[in-house]
Amino acid sequence: MSIGLSGIITPLEKMAAYDGPWRIMRRETTLLQARLNELRERERRLDDVLLVALVGGSGVGKSTLLNALAGDQIAETSEMRPCTSAPTVYHPPGMRFNLSDLPGVRHIGRSALEQIALIDTPDSDTIVKVHRAIVEQVLKECDLILLCADGEKYLDEATWSLLYPLRDVRAMVCVETRATRAETAVRDHWLMHLRNQGFHIERYFRVNALRTLDRKLALLNDTGEEFDFAALERYLHAFDREHVARIKSSNAWGLLAKTVNHLHERLEKGASHLDELQAALNRQDHALIQETLHHFTAGPLAEPHLWVQALGREVSLRAKGGIGGLYKIIEVLRSLPYRMPALLSFGDQAQHQEIHAGALFDGQEYGSEKRILPEALTNAYGMLRSDMRRRLIQAGFDMPELFQEDDFAEELNTRLRAVFGGAVRKGLTARARLLCAWPFAVLLDCLPLALLAHTAFLVLRAYWEGTLLPASSFLHAGVVFALLVLAELFLFFSGVRVFAWAARKKGLDLLKTALARPGLAFKQEKLLLEEAHALVQAITQIQNELTIK
Repeated sequence: MSIGLSGIITPLEKMAAYDGPWRIMRRETTLLQARLNELRERERRLDDVLLVALVGGSGVGKSTLLNALAGDQIAETSEMRPCTSAPTVYHPPGMRFNLSDLPGVRHIGRSALEQIALIDTPDSDTIVKVHRAIVEQVLKECDLILLCADGEKYLDEATWSLLYPLRDVRAMVCVETRATRAETAVRDHWLMHLRNQGFHIERYFRVNALRTLDRKLALLNDTGEEFDFAALERYLHAFDREHVARIKSSNAWGLLAKTVNHLHERLEKGASHLDELQAALNRQDHALIQETLHHFTAGPLAEPHLWVQALGREVSLRAKGGIGGLYKIIEVLRSLPYRMPALLSFGDQAQHQEIHAGALFDGQEYGSEKRILPEALTNAYGMLRSDMRRRLIQAGFDMPELFQEDDFAEELNTRLRAVFGGAVRKGLTARARLLCAWPFAVLLDCLPLALLAHTAFLVLRAYWEGTLLPASSFLHAGVVFALLVLAELFLFFSGVRVFAWAARKKGLDLLKTALARPGLAFKQEKLLLEEAHALVQAITQIQNELTIK
């Protein structure tokens, strides 16, 4: 039993150490820690003596009952009320236990009850605050309650206010102390009231404590008209170590169940808002993803010329042959309008967005030191996050003043770099290598080279024959050569453009997939809700385990 108790207490101790932003849970940690300390203490005292508290209102005969059980006037009795102002503890000789929190305790160590210490308490309906505090402390320390009453006082509210929090947490036995007739009206009414209030009563005894005390003091053997007193004595004498440990364990499990049920009830009330918050957060996340997708897939990154430029840079690094050399020169000149604003920091917002987008193809981050995100996305994220923050505060979360605001930009740049620095860059490199392969370079250069070779042959033959070629021949050859080069360049540029369009389609598909993944933004908010959900699930699981046990 102890091992099982420890196994459940351990996760509760982790919950008691919670210092997060969920106020509902944080308000419960003090009470939870106090209950866990009590459970640990009770677990440690499983092998100790059974502390039995005699509890009841003024004049019901608690002290008389203790004297009758002892067979001596060990507890003070009087017609004046209240009489008992300090606890009297009746225990076996040599027994040691800790009641240091109780002031003025009287110890009488001559009881024949080997495993039990009886504690006579002040009246539970007292108006003296010190006396009531003593009763509360005894109830906190005790393991079994002998609830004493008579036919006139068994439903007083003061006593109920002390006992009601102990339902299913302490074992209880009812003792009707002043029975005079063999009738059960008081017992039936009293037990019915207790059951209706949720109390579980182990036994019920009807006794006449005063008659028993008088008989024992007079050393008489006649037990007539004492009703169940002999049965009460047998019940108390029958306690052995196993029975005592069973009651203590039952009390500990009862306290644990009460603690868990209380915490589960409180967290369940707060959990009703968690689902609403999660749904709202999912909507905000979806709206931000759609806004981000629209910006990048219908904005600068969707521009075909950016992909042509990106592939063109890769091709210019690998181009071979004459046509390839011309392509490099043309690519440098063609990229000047793109490179100059970036180098000299001028240009309008649209140009800067294209510059930032183009930087992704070079493995850099999107954005600049001045503005990580485009203004449209920054405003959209700010509005969505402010609304989510308001919802969380209303639902009972303390939101840090300095909440990290750049998590969206960091995650966005991480995903953009993963796409453009990974699959997109590999795709562009593979296409550039294919376009710049030696067979294609030779194929592109063969016609212009053939024309040059043919012209050189004509010149050499004319020289050999001693004739001069007409100027129109050179003009014609030059025009044809230029047209061939232009045609080859056109084919090469067309190939680059076609390959760039294919890379753009695949790249945008990869980008959509990457941006649509969960976790793009609202990381702190999601962690708060995940932590709260985990607490609710943990206490629900513990409650289910207790139900099974």
